[in-house]
Amino acid sequence: MEYQGTRRIQATPDEVFAFVSDVRNLPKYLPTTKSAEPQDGERVEVEGEAQGHAYHADGHFRQDAEGHRLEWGSDGEINYSGTLEVKPDGDSGSEVTVKLRFDPDPQSAPNKDMPGPAPSDSQIQEGIDKALESIQNFVEGRGGKVEPSAAT
Repeated sequence: MEYQGTRRIQATPDEVFAFVSDVRNLPKYLPTTKSAEPQDGERVEVEGEAQGHAYHADGHFRQDAEGHRLEWGSDGEINYSGTLEVKPDGDSGSEVTVKLRFDPDPQSAPNKDMPGPAPSDSQIQEGIDKALESIQNFVEGRGGKVEPSAAT
C-alpha cells in the first residue's frame, strides 16, 4: 500500500529541509510521535502513542541534503518506509511531498510492534496531511503541531 500527500510552503527548500531533516524535530510534525533520538549512523529511535497505545520503534533515517530528500523505514514486522522531498516552487516557495509505503497492508497483517487496531486508509492519509500542515506551521512561523483526529 502506498499513500502520498503534497503541500506548498512559503519558505525556501533549504529552510524547509533544515527543519524536517533534524531528527529532534520529528515530534514537532509527525503525528503521535512524542520523542525521537538519533542513534549511531543513520539510525533513529522513536516513541509515541497512537489510539491510546504506546509504541517504541527503531529504524533508519537517511538524509540527502543536496537533493533535499529524506528516506526512512522501520525494523518491525510490517515493512514501513517513506520519503519526503522538498522541491522549489516559485521564487521563494517549496513543494513538499511525502510518500508512505506499507508491506504488507497494515489492515491485513497482525503487528506486535504496534498494539491496538491498525489505522485505516483514511487515518493514514489524514496523518500525512496533518504532518504536512504541521511542517508548514513551524516553517512559516504560524503555529505548531496538528494531530489527526484518530491519534487520540
